[in-house]
Amino acid sequence: MAEFPYSSRLERVLGYLLKHQHQPTTHTECQCTHHHNPDWIFDADTWSQIETLRRILCQRPALPRLPTDILEDIDAVITYRNSHSLFTSTRSIIPSITIQAQKPESSSVRISCWKGDITTLTDVTAIVNAANSQLVGCFRPEHRCIDNVIHSAAGPRLRDTCHDIIESQGYLEPVGSAKVTPGYLLPAEYVIHTVGPQLHQKVKPQAHQQAQLASCYQSCLDEAEKLPPLEDGRKVIAFCCISTGVFAFPSDMAAKIAVDAVLAWCASHPDNSITDIIFDTFLDKDWTLYSDILSNIQISRSQTNIKITKELTLPQQIPPKPQLSPTLLKAHTWLNQATTLIITAGAGLSAATGLDYTSPTLFAKHFPAFLPKGLRKLYDVFGYTGWDSPAQKWGYYFTHIDMVRRWPESQCGVYHALRGLTDRFGERWFVRTSNGDGFFVKNGFDAGKVATPQGGYRFLQCLRKCRPGAVVETGPLVDAAMPMVDPVSQVLMDESMIPKCEFCGGEMTLCVRGGGYFDERPWREMERKWERFLKDEISSSNSGSVVILELGVGLNTPAVLRWPNEDLVSKSERRQFRLIRVGMEASGCVPWELEEEDLAVGISGDIEAALDALIS
Repeated sequence: MAEFPYSSRLERVLGYLLKHQHQPTTHTECQCTHHHNPDWIFDADTWSQIETLRRILCQRPALPRLPTDILEDIDAVITYRNSHSLFTSTRSIIPSITIQAQKPESSSVRISCWKGDITTLTDVTAIVNAANSQLVGCFRPEHRCIDNVIHSAAGPRLRDTCHDIIESQGYLEPVGSAKVTPGYLLPAEYVIHTVGPQLHQKVKPQAHQQAQLASCYQSCLDEAEKLPPLEDGRKVIAFCCISTGVFAFPSDMAAKIAVDAVLAWCASHPDNSITDIIFDTFLDKDWTLYSDILSNIQISRSQTNIKITKELTLPQQIPPKPQLSPTLLKAHTWLNQATTLIITAGAGLSAATGLDYTSPTLFAKHFPAFLPKGLRKLYDVFGYTGWDSPAQKWGYYFTHIDMVRRWPESQCGVYHALRGLTDRFGERWFVRTSNGDGFFVKNGFDAGKVATPQGGYRFLQCLRKCRPGAVVETGPLVDAAMPMVDPVSQVLMDESMIPKCEFCGGEMTLCVRGGGYFDERPWREMERKWERFLKDEISSSNSGSVVILELGVGLNTPAVLRWPNEDLVSKSERRQFRLIRVGMEASGCVPWELEEEDLAVGISGDIEAALDALIS
């Protein structure tokens, strides 16, 4: 079947699965609203098809088994999807500490902390899955739990094997124990499944539940000890944060138990064959917890037969670089060969600098007074109408604009890297971004080469759009208003500072596209410059190769950047355009048909890490 392109295999798999779709299980209602008419899938974009496949496989039980040809197609499709991820070799992860038994010729174990997607670790013997007692994975597609993530990347053969284990042993997997399966489509050779204790939210774990969690780590290490080493002689096991997700074990207590359990196991197994133990975290708060624990580790009385050496170089100072996969190498080659660069950027690029509109942590830090209103992230405020008063509303907006204005410049991050990249192209580059934060200009980009078709925080405009150009600079208004914003209630205390249109006296709003009120006039000249730049590149016989580097552009407003970029590469008569799309999930996925024509490539992962690999 190798002659079939991956896009065709994906459609064939989806056509079969939708036609033979299992009825919704008791775990969840089916999310595929078109399952009675499967033909809809052939008109969907690649990301929608991939997501539909993930959701169907998540809900599908192990029985009845899939036909061999369909299973082979699914394997090929998932392998191809996985190949677009940024992979990190365990060899590049700097250990925090090294443990060695205090006896001659005893083995040493390197212990590390790493933040990232555990399914993208390479050169790893086994990764640990925090499983449920049925072992067969989570059946809720909307859950982004580690169980779902691992089963999605490994493919349906993993669920089949886990089902067979439970069927063979005749009982559910006990809490604190572990079972080993092959990794299938994962880079890891094996997966160790362990069932952690499950708590109710905000309930303090009892002593027996703490012991069960410690047993999870020790059982996993017992199983890992039996596994063969890698070709380089190492034996590497990567732990997820067991029980801290929907199982509600407090993260701080869980991290302490995890590290203590690993140290205790190493102390009681001085001749073990494990060379590397990695604590993998996905959330910043968990990474901080493990980093602090490992940095301040103390040997307990029961661990006096081991020696702990702390590394002089802190792991957070040197983040591991992603591996140069074929996907990255192709994109790297296109960038090196290009004569013109177009950078298009969406919200994912701002998130890469920390301004993440989906982050509850960011919102709670800067807008604590608005949490009682049920607001949890910056996106929640878009279109929000539940303000107690105009003074409260403008207290929020002035604080928001001030936060963005004060956001630190990128001294060594993504904007610094992009600015260095544009230097390679002389004047033959242009930026077009849907972000209204002004970060490109703030970080040294020529304002005459940055178009913002969605507007920006630089201006307020008349909400009624009483006349074109009824706008005002926000800077002086924010400077005057911020001293009058109460630091506790975050309400604007002087209502005379609430902005009013100078022409009609009406309400003002941010000059950002959000409806028919949007005033495009302040941004029109840069759009004209963009159109002239693009026309020159399309018409010029000497234009050479043009690379569109698209960063963090999702599906919120695809008609602004995402779809026009795809049209440029597919409809250009001389085929001189190439699209490199980088970001998380949909933001890193291009139509596979464009990839098969060698016109585009998608890179799924952290933007800063991807740029580091692409540009260096």
